[in-house]
Amino acid sequence: MDDIAIETAADAKLAEIERRVQALETKVAALPDAQKIEEHVTEWVKASLPQPVDPTAAPSFKDISLPIPNVESLVTTARTTWAVLEMLAEIKLLLWMLVDRRYHMGWLTRIVTIGLLLAILVSHWWIPFAGYDNFVSRLIDKAGDLVLGLILFMLLSYETRRYKEWRKGR
Repeated sequence: MDDIAIETAADAKLAEIERRVQALETKVAALPDAQKIEEHVTEWVKASLPQPVDPTAAPSFKDISLPIPNVESLVTTARTTWAVLEMLAEIKLLLWMLVDRRYHMGWLTRIVTIGLLLAILVSHWWIPFAGYDNFVSRLIDKAGDLVLGLILFMLLSYETRRYKEWRKGR
């Protein structure tokens, strides 16, 4: 009796498989010809390609169009605050460099930085003719401060660049 039940179940599964195979065969027969599809795609690609250029002909600059910038867009671009944002990022990096205990700034850099800051603070005492109380002496004092500030900026920008590379390599 078990054999009959097994044969009936097998016949039902076989009939289901035959029905599914016939459905697949009808769907495959209904598919369009693959050769026609390939030819259609080939023609479409050929139509979208540019015309071939004669290699012996001189190059033509007629087809090249350079964009002429709009004055308003130039002014808008000039007004952007990217420079301010970059300066703020550099100041932030400089402050992180100064407080990062893992980064070891060179002793010479530390000493020269402190020395330059002190020299800027007391420049009116040691710069010649800056001690007088007139307009020209103040200009001389501020010019000396600018020179010292430039040296300090160059020193700290070099050290900040070193700190950036150190942070990348960590």
